[in-house]
Amino acid sequence: MKGPNKALQRTRKDRAAELKRYADEVTMQQSLALYSDDEVRGSSSMDARVRELIGARGPRMGYIASSPDPDRVYFERKRAHYGDLGIDLCVYFDSNAPNPRAALSSLTGCDAIHMTGGNTYTFLHWLRTRGALPVLRQYAREGGMLVGVSAGAILMTPSVSSAELCGDVPFPEPLDDTGMDLVGFQFWPHYVPGAERNSGAAALLKSAPLVYACPDGAGLIVQSGKIERFGDVRILRHGRNDV
Repeated sequence: MKGPNKALQRTRKDRAAELKRYADEVTMQQSLALYSDDEVRGSSSMDARVRELIGARGPRMGYIASSPDPDRVYFERKRAHYGDLGIDLCVYFDSNAPNPRAALSSLTGCDAIHMTGGNTYTFLHWLRTRGALPVLRQYAREGGMLVGVSAGAILMTPSVSSAELCGDVPFPEPLDDTGMDLVGFQFWPHYVPGAERNSGAAALLKSAPLVYACPDGAGLIVQSGKIERFGDVRILRHGRNDV
């Protein structure tokens, strides 16, 4: 019996090593940008880095709205912003899309995808019910760039529970708060220094092993397995300042 058991153990170890190699390869391909708020002063250096990472000539970008923007007010504002960077924001997608499958196909044909701010829980809910989450996860893992602002950034993390730190209320209940799990940390946008000491925040953070807290104008870029910080980003481990 010892021989087969040892062979089985080797098989399991080999499989675990194979999965780890695959995960490492996937991580190396990912390019992610997580903004707290990209419309305040201080974001220009991060914008330039995003443009550099997209790389393509005349790049095309998709846009996912957290809630419908029927008059395209926010879309057009963002389109002008990206136009100044030489990026064509040309594909719009929201929860009212009549053909989600076709819309997702158009999105994933772009060089990058922008995900807006809003209520993180309702954003997560409609993306999940329309089958968008696995598509976006695969897009990122195959090298497509995801750019998220506030709620859009939180969606890239293992759990969107950090949205409660920004005042988002979980809806609908009961809710699976699992995010896209593209990074190994949680994200706190709109962070105000010292807010982690508030009783409500402290209770939420106690169970969070690693949180990157970003005030408006700050953000993160995750590329080739490395994290680049822009602005006064704080690292919190179980609610305690690490840096």
